[in-house]
Amino acid sequence: MNRLWYVLLPELRRFPEGEQDQVLKAARETPLDFIELASMALGFVAVTALTRYSLPDSAMSTRFGAMLLNFAVALPLLAVALGPFHVRRLRRGLRHQLETRRRP
Repeated sequence: MNRLWYVLLPELRRFPEGEQDQVLKAARETPLDFIELASMALGFVAVTALTRYSLPDSAMSTRFGAMLLNFAVALPLLAVALGPFHVRRLRRGLRHQLETRRRP
């Protein structure tokens, strides 16, 4: 198990090591709630607005180079903007599984 998961998902430590992969897989199937969906949409729009570009030269090589550079800039921005909401959904899924196990 990746140590980063324990930092991002402290709830994961409450499960036995042999079950953590299955529990994490089930947590990934947790549906997004309205706040997560709306926030992810806003993050996506913000990253799109930040990475817009216009080119004075319409040559194919210039456009292709700008597209590659834009892609290289947009990917980390998307990870920063959307990642916390994915982690929030996983934590919510893990907490739900913990509550389900406590009930008789």
